[in-house]
Amino acid sequence: MHQDSHIIRIGPNHVHINQPQAFDEIFKVGTTWRKDSSFYKYFNGLDAMIEPTQYRTYRTHLAPLYAQRSIDGLTPKLHDDLVVTAERMAKSIENGEPVNMVKILRTLSTSMMLYTLYSQDIPLSQYDGYHPFLEAFELLMTQSWLMINYPMMGMILGLIPGTSFAKFNAAFGTFLKYCKEWNDEDERIQKLETAESLRDSHMKRYLAIDPNNEIKKKVVPHPLEDIFNFIAGGSDTTSYTAACAFFHVLSSSEVHSKLVAELDQASSVIRDTFDYNKIQNLPYLNAVIKETLRISCPTVVSISQLAIHFNETIFSSPDKFIPERWLGDDRKSIEKWNIAFSRGPRQCIGTTLAYMELRCVLAYFFSRFEFKLTGSCGDKLRWVDRFVSVNLDDVEVTIVKDRWA
Repeated sequence: MHQDSHIIRIGPNHVHINQPQAFDEIFKVGTTWRKDSSFYKYFNGLDAMIEPTQYRTYRTHLAPLYAQRSIDGLTPKLHDDLVVTAERMAKSIENGEPVNMVKILRTLSTSMMLYTLYSQDIPLSQYDGYHPFLEAFELLMTQSWLMINYPMMGMILGLIPGTSFAKFNAAFGTFLKYCKEWNDEDERIQKLETAESLRDSHMKRYLAIDPNNEIKKKVVPHPLEDIFNFIAGGSDTTSYTAACAFFHVLSSSEVHSKLVAELDQASSVIRDTFDYNKIQNLPYLNAVIKETLRISCPTVVSISQLAIHFNETIFSSPDKFIPERWLGDDRKSIEKWNIAFSRGPRQCIGTTLAYMELRCVLAYFFSRFEFKLTGSCGDKLRWVDRFVSVNLDDVEVTIVKDRWA
């Protein structure tokens, strides 16, 4: 698209830019560029806030929840979920049935996001099968672009049984039902317990807002109003990224061998102590994650991340999955272009949480199991833009053996 020009007009008042220097300018700290109000007016929550003062107020309110120290404290919860999930996955070795990694990974990431939203533990990973909440959420993510672009048509066609809009409405009803139940229970718990006895969460912070702080009261929404945005942004993108990592690692015997060799050397910190401070410093694991984020680009694709991640002047052979590019002599020059979570004051607030999940999930599963792709995706992942890039084919694997058995 940009063979003849770095700047292309793609609409009457919309241009697309393929210049790394422009990205630096737009996303730098202190930038004067704002989000497009004509696009983000259809969204709610943190990512859709246009006014910098409102955004800073809300982000500052939530920031301690997503700081490194808080994320480190979530590791035991993720480990518990991984153990429960792995025991279920191990059963497929006997019957040879394929395992849908997208559903597995979405369950894990959504469980972690709900754990951050509420002070209670909502055990999605212990549900026998794929939770109805996740089934509803999955359908919402595939159809939400219709409601965003054609809201009035959606309201009318939603009354007709069998239409996509009617299915969307039914799924939204299921999604909201679970959200309200969890929300009401958490509010009840918050009112009964002392603040010191409750784990920090969106709900705890919302209920602790000073009633005299008019700015916060106006800017910070109730967790129930923003739950869809955080689950969509904090779980779906992470699970798709992890699924892409499975595909790329299992598609290359060389990459797979190098990753497993590193994990075997660190087996004690994965299998015994599950020490995230050491897991997060495994170089090849980090290289695999960065390369997955670059080549899969699971963030908004209507801005310039995709163009930068496939810019040949920055990344040699950009179409190839090469984790080693993040370990060589040029790693410092490309590190600044690791922008899957954006950059600057509007960088994704959940970046630290996402990296923790990706590192721990990949380390645990590839350390414990020997996998093989079923071939359901072919030799290349297909994706589509649904505000974030989404795989059209679920990544399915068969588990050859439990290496810890």
